[in-house]
Amino acid sequence: MMIYSFSRLSLYETCPYRFRLKYIDGREEPVTKALALGKAVHKGIERVISGDRHEEAVLKGWAEADFHPEVSFDEISELVEKAPIRPHMGETEVYFRLPLSDSPTAPEIQGYIDLVSGNALVDWKSNRRPYGVLDNHQVGLYAWAVSRLRGVDQVEGSLYFLRYQKESKHLFDRHDMDRSRQWAIELAEKIDEKRLILDLAPEKADDLFPATPSGACRHCPFAAECFKKFGLAYLPSS
Repeated sequence: MMIYSFSRLSLYETCPYRFRLKYIDGREEPVTKALALGKAVHKGIERVISGDRHEEAVLKGWAEADFHPEVSFDEISELVEKAPIRPHMGETEVYFRLPLSDSPTAPEIQGYIDLVSGNALVDWKSNRRPYGVLDNHQVGLYAWAVSRLRGVDQVEGSLYFLRYQKESKHLFDRHDMDRSRQWAIELAEKIDEKRLILDLAPEKADDLFPATPSGACRHCPFAAECFKKFGLAYLPSS
Protein backbone atom coordinates (compact mmCIF):
# COMPACT_ATOMS: atom_id res chain seq x y z
CA MET A 1 0.00 0.00 0.00
CA MET A 2 1.38 3.39 -0.99
CA ILE A 3 1.81 6.01 1.72
CA TYR A 4 0.87 9.41 0.34
CA SER A 5 2.10 12.94 0.90
CA PHE A 6 0.94 16.32 -0.26
CA SER A 7 3.65 16.43 -2.93
CA ARG A 8 2.68 12.99 -4.30
CA LEU A 9 -1.00 13.89 -4.47
CA SER A 10 -0.24 17.26 -5.99
CA LEU A 11 1.96 15.66 -8.65
CA TYR A 12 -0.81 13.21 -9.56
CA GLU A 13 -3.26 16.09 -9.85
CA THR A 14 -0.82 17.93 -12.14
CA CYS A 15 0.16 14.98 -14.34
CA PRO A 16 -0.83 11.35 -13.67
CA TYR A 17 1.78 10.15 -16.18
CA ARG A 18 4.69 11.77 -14.36
CA PHE A 19 3.28 10.46 -11.07
CA ARG A 20 3.31 6.94 -12.50
CA LEU A 21 6.84 7.19 -13.83
CA LYS A 22 8.18 8.53 -10.53
CA TYR A 23 6.19 6.73 -7.85
CA ILE A 24 5.02 3.51 -9.49
CA ASP A 25 7.73 2.78 -12.07
CA GLY A 26 10.45 4.19 -9.80
CA ARG A 27 12.08 6.41 -12.42
CA GLU A 28 14.78 8.69 -11.03
CA GLU A 29 14.50 12.47 -11.41
CA PRO A 30 17.54 14.75 -11.35
CA VAL A 31 18.06 17.00 -8.35
CA THR A 32 17.41 20.48 -9.72
CA LYS A 33 18.84 23.67 -8.30
CA ALA A 34 15.43 24.61 -6.87
CA LEU A 35 15.12 21.30 -5.01
CA ALA A 36 18.69 21.42 -3.73
CA LEU A 37 18.38 25.02 -2.60
CA GLY A 38 15.11 24.33 -0.81
CA LYS A 39 16.64 21.38 1.01
CA ALA A 40 19.71 23.42 2.01
CA VAL A 41 17.71 26.40 3.25
CA HIS A 42 15.30 24.25 5.24
CA LYS A 43 18.18 22.47 6.96
CA GLY A 44 19.93 25.78 7.66
CA ILE A 45 16.79 27.25 9.26
CA GLU A 46 16.26 24.07 11.25
CA ARG A 47 19.81 24.23 12.62
CA VAL A 48 19.53 27.92 13.59
CA ILE A 49 16.35 27.14 15.52
CA SER A 50 18.16 24.22 17.15
CA GLY A 51 20.84 26.63 18.40
CA ASP A 52 23.65 26.53 15.82
CA ARG A 53 25.50 29.68 14.80
CA HIS A 54 24.41 31.08 11.44
CA GLU A 55 27.56 30.10 9.50
CA GLU A 56 27.56 26.59 10.95
CA ALA A 57 23.86 26.16 10.16
CA VAL A 58 24.35 27.32 6.56
CA LEU A 59 27.27 24.95 6.07
CA LYS A 60 25.16 22.04 7.34
CA GLY A 61 22.42 23.11 4.93
CA TRP A 62 24.86 23.16 2.03
CA ALA A 63 26.07 19.68 2.98
CA GLU A 64 22.46 18.48 3.18
CA ALA A 65 22.14 19.43 -0.50
CA ASP A 66 25.37 17.51 -1.28
CA PHE A 67 27.09 20.79 -2.22
CA HIS A 68 24.99 20.99 -5.39
CA PRO A 69 27.12 22.79 -8.02
CA GLU A 70 24.40 25.38 -8.76
CA VAL A 71 23.81 26.26 -5.12
CA SER A 72 26.17 28.64 -3.30
CA PHE A 73 26.91 29.18 0.38
CA ASP A 74 26.02 32.87 -0.03
CA GLU A 75 22.57 32.21 -1.53
CA ILE A 76 21.72 29.77 1.24
CA SER A 77 23.00 32.23 3.84
CA GLU A 78 20.93 35.10 2.44
CA LEU A 79 17.69 33.13 2.51
CA VAL A 80 18.28 31.67 5.97
CA GLU A 81 19.02 35.17 7.26
CA LYS A 82 15.63 36.37 5.97
CA ALA A 83 13.70 33.86 8.06
CA PRO A 84 12.05 35.37 11.17
CA ILE A 85 13.54 32.80 13.51
CA ARG A 86 15.25 32.52 16.86
CA PRO A 87 16.81 29.62 18.74
CA HIS A 88 14.41 27.12 20.33
CA MET A 89 11.25 28.86 19.07
CA GLY A 90 9.46 25.55 18.40
CA GLU A 91 9.73 22.04 17.06
CA THR A 92 11.30 21.63 13.62
CA GLU A 93 10.77 18.95 10.98
CA VAL A 94 7.78 17.50 12.82
CA TYR A 95 6.96 14.16 11.19
CA PHE A 96 3.45 12.76 10.93
CA ARG A 97 1.93 9.63 9.44
CA LEU A 98 -1.82 9.37 9.82
CA PRO A 99 -4.77 7.47 8.27
CA LEU A 100 -7.03 9.81 6.32
CA SER A 101 -10.19 8.34 7.87
CA ASP A 102 -11.31 5.93 10.59
CA SER A 103 -11.71 3.09 8.08
CA PRO A 104 -9.26 0.21 8.66
CA THR A 105 -8.39 0.37 4.94
CA ALA A 106 -7.98 4.14 4.80
CA PRO A 107 -5.01 5.52 2.85
CA GLU A 108 -2.25 7.02 4.99
CA ILE A 109 -0.58 10.36 4.53
CA GLN A 110 2.77 11.48 5.86
CA GLY A 111 4.84 14.63 5.87
CA TYR A 112 7.34 16.85 7.63
CA ILE A 113 6.16 20.19 9.01
CA ASP A 114 8.95 22.78 9.00
CA LEU A 115 8.02 24.46 12.30
CA VAL A 116 5.36 23.85 14.93
CA SER A 117 5.05 26.25 17.83
CA GLY A 118 2.05 25.74 20.08
CA ASN A 119 -1.00 25.54 17.81
CA ALA A 120 0.75 27.29 14.91
CA LEU A 121 2.79 25.93 12.02
CA VAL A 122 5.03 27.48 9.39
CA ASP A 123 6.20 26.15 6.03
CA TRP A 124 9.27 27.92 4.62
CA LYS A 125 9.32 28.63 0.88
CA SER A 126 12.45 29.48 -1.11
CA ASN A 127 10.71 29.65 -4.50
CA ARG A 128 10.38 32.83 -6.52
CA ARG A 129 6.60 33.05 -6.84
CA PRO A 130 4.59 33.70 -3.70
CA TYR A 131 1.00 32.52 -3.49
CA GLY A 132 -1.80 32.30 -0.94
CA VAL A 133 -1.92 29.78 1.87
CA LEU A 134 -5.39 28.68 0.65
CA ASP A 135 -4.33 28.30 -3.00
CA ASN A 136 -3.62 24.61 -2.41
CA HIS A 137 -4.19 22.05 0.35
CA GLN A 138 -0.66 21.69 1.74
CA VAL A 139 -1.02 23.83 4.85
CA GLY A 140 -4.61 22.67 5.34
CA LEU A 141 -3.38 19.07 5.51
CA TYR A 142 -0.54 20.02 7.83
CA ALA A 143 -3.00 21.89 10.05
CA TRP A 144 -5.22 18.80 10.13
CA ALA A 145 -2.20 16.72 11.17
CA VAL A 146 -1.32 19.17 13.95
CA SER A 147 -4.94 19.15 15.15
CA ARG A 148 -4.78 15.35 15.38
CA LEU A 149 -1.39 15.32 17.08
CA ARG A 150 -2.23 18.10 19.55
CA GLY A 151 -5.96 17.50 20.02
CA VAL A 152 -6.96 21.07 19.07
CA ASP A 153 -9.81 22.45 16.95
CA GLN A 154 -7.99 25.40 15.38
CA VAL A 155 -4.49 25.70 13.94
CA GLU A 156 -2.80 28.80 12.59
CA GLY A 157 -0.99 27.85 9.38
CA SER A 158 1.48 30.05 7.52
CA LEU A 159 3.52 30.04 4.35
CA TYR A 160 6.60 32.24 4.62
CA PHE A 161 8.26 33.28 1.35
CA LEU A 162 11.86 33.93 2.28
CA ARG A 163 12.95 35.89 -0.80
CA TYR A 164 10.30 38.52 -0.17
CA GLN A 165 9.93 38.15 3.60
CA LYS A 166 6.22 37.78 2.89
CA GLU A 167 3.80 35.67 4.89
CA SER A 168 0.41 34.22 3.96
CA LYS A 169 -1.49 33.07 7.04
CA HIS A 170 -4.87 31.54 7.88
CA LEU A 171 -6.55 30.26 11.02
CA PHE A 172 -7.75 26.80 10.02
CA ASP A 173 -10.89 25.52 11.70
CA ARG A 174 -12.37 22.03 11.54
CA HIS A 175 -14.20 22.80 8.29
CA ASP A 176 -11.05 24.08 6.58
CA MET A 177 -8.99 21.12 7.70
CA ASP A 178 -11.61 18.56 6.74
CA ARG A 179 -11.86 20.06 3.27
CA SER A 180 -8.13 19.44 2.78
CA ARG A 181 -8.39 15.95 4.26
CA GLN A 182 -11.30 15.18 1.92
CA TRP A 183 -9.28 16.36 -1.09
CA ALA A 184 -6.45 14.05 -0.05
CA ILE A 185 -8.56 10.96 0.61
CA GLU A 186 -10.49 11.27 -2.66
CA LEU A 187 -7.28 11.48 -4.68
CA ALA A 188 -5.55 8.72 -2.71
CA GLU A 189 -8.50 6.35 -3.13
CA LYS A 190 -8.65 7.12 -6.86
CA ILE A 191 -4.93 6.35 -7.21
CA ASP A 192 -5.25 3.14 -5.17
CA GLU A 193 -8.09 1.98 -7.41
CA LYS A 194 -6.07 2.70 -10.54
CA ARG A 195 -3.04 0.88 -9.14
CA LEU A 196 -5.16 -2.23 -8.55
CA ILE A 197 -6.36 -2.12 -12.14
CA LEU A 198 -2.80 -1.57 -13.34
CA ASP A 199 -1.67 -4.74 -11.56
CA LEU A 200 -4.31 -6.71 -13.46
CA ALA A 201 -3.99 -4.93 -16.79
CA PRO A 202 -0.54 -3.32 -17.19
CA GLU A 203 -1.26 -2.62 -20.85
CA LYS A 204 -3.75 0.02 -19.70
CA ALA A 205 -1.06 2.08 -17.94
CA ASP A 206 -1.21 5.06 -20.29
CA ASP A 207 -5.00 5.20 -20.08
CA LEU A 208 -5.05 4.95 -16.31
CA PHE A 209 -2.26 7.51 -15.82
CA PRO A 210 -2.47 9.83 -18.85
CA ALA A 211 -0.03 12.58 -19.74
CA THR A 212 -1.51 16.01 -19.04
CA PRO A 213 0.35 18.87 -20.75
CA SER A 214 0.52 22.09 -18.74
CA GLY A 215 2.97 24.78 -17.69
CA ALA A 216 4.54 22.16 -15.40
CA CYS A 217 6.01 20.46 -18.50
CA ARG A 218 8.71 23.13 -18.57
CA HIS A 219 10.17 21.66 -15.38
CA CYS A 220 9.50 17.97 -16.07
CA PRO A 221 12.51 15.74 -16.83
CA PHE A 222 10.24 13.43 -18.85
CA ALA A 223 8.81 16.15 -21.12
CA ALA A 224 10.84 15.23 -24.23
CA GLU A 225 10.13 11.52 -23.75
CA CYS A 226 6.44 12.29 -23.31
CA PHE A 227 6.32 14.34 -26.50
CA LYS A 228 8.02 11.59 -28.50
CA LYS A 229 5.64 8.95 -27.13
CA PHE A 230 2.34 10.81 -27.21
CA GLY A 231 2.97 13.83 -29.43
CA LEU A 232 1.77 16.02 -26.60
CA ALA A 233 3.39 19.26 -25.54
CA TYR A 234 2.48 22.34 -23.59
CA LEU A 235 2.26 25.37 -25.85
CA PRO A 236 2.05 28.59 -23.83
CA SER A 237 -0.41 31.16 -25.13
CA SER A 238 1.15 34.20 -26.74
